[in-house]
Amino acid sequence: MPQPNLPFSREEHLQRQDKLRAELAARGVEAMLVFAQESMYWLTGYDTGGYVYYQCLVVPTDGRQPVLLTRRPDFVQAKQTSIIEDIRIWWDAEDANPAADLKIILDELRLGGKKIAIELNTHGLTGWNLYRTQQTIGDWCQLEDDRHLVRWLRVCKSPAEIEYTRKAARILDTSLNAVIAAAKPGILDSDLKAVYLTSILGQGADMPPNAPLFNSGPRAVYGRGVSDPRRLEEQDQILVEYPVAYRRYNVKTEWTILFGQASDAHRKMYDVGIETLRKMTEIARPGTTLGEIFDVYADGLDKGGYKRARYGATGYSVGCTFAPTSMDVPPMIYSGNPTVCQPGMTLFYHVMNGDADTGLAMGVGHTLLVTDGVPEVLTGLPDELTVIR
Repeated sequence: MPQPNLPFSREEHLQRQDKLRAELAARGVEAMLVFAQESMYWLTGYDTGGYVYYQCLVVPTDGRQPVLLTRRPDFVQAKQTSIIEDIRIWWDAEDANPAADLKIILDELRLGGKKIAIELNTHGLTGWNLYRTQQTIGDWCQLEDDRHLVRWLRVCKSPAEIEYTRKAARILDTSLNAVIAAAKPGILDSDLKAVYLTSILGQGADMPPNAPLFNSGPRAVYGRGVSDPRRLEEQDQILVEYPVAYRRYNVKTEWTILFGQASDAHRKMYDVGIETLRKMTEIARPGTTLGEIFDVYADGLDKGGYKRARYGATGYSVGCTFAPTSMDVPPMIYSGNPTVCQPGMTLFYHVMNGDADTGLAMGVGHTLLVTDGVPEVLTGLPDELTVIR
């Protein structure tokens, strides 16, 4: 079988496993049940979409090799994309219960009666699969919440991770320029989505982990994307927010394109938004809390007269994620969040201002890297408000 095509060196993956084991030992647990695909990728290189089914990586604390439980379609993929050596298969059947297969693995590892951390806050563990796990294991061992353990280990990126992130950022910048260049009245807003996808995929990016937001007209005030394309008019607006992932590492952007005449109200929204974003970026330095960054956001919108429009959070960590989201959370940027900025953190900031009464919208946002000093802005924005006449 070919040698694994790893996203990072074998040594880096093993070092990450050692960090996890040290944390598990400090918590007094004997193993961890890893269900998040991004956690498996970070620890071993394993790259798949098979997490939509029951799939678990068992990581013993004592240094024994991790054991992967997955389905047959992912067997070869696990062998060729990861450093996992022990791969077990559960087979589809009318009465299949992969949680029972997991218990057999845990028994082999002599973990009966032991404390085991379980990764809970992940799309890789549905309520149904958690229920099956709990019902099957019962009190045979003690399962306890991992408290986002691997995610917190991942929040500060290694030099190799930062290089992937910078690559994603370069791809994103080219795509945003392409979107702006293609924007004109008379086309569907979904035509611009096609430009975005064509640009990033043509540059070697991954398929984005979540659908982009290209909301035009009255829908520009929405905080989420919607179906049913809309045709752009001579006097119009479109708010775009989207991720770009390279080797699963995400960056994001947010920008607003106006068509026709830009009103004074729209220009004021832009001025307030871009200045607030600048101030938020300036304080993204070691020692600043994410709650303090939110306070700058809130102060900027409040003083601009947009208190009613502000959100409960104004950004979040980005990094290695799989569908359905590019948000690598926690942490998020919200009031009172005590999480302190540290070098190596990559954050997406955005100032989104939608006025449901007037129908006007404005959004600006970029991804940055926290350094030892001045933050490095990874994704660029145009120097001025984009107005297509």
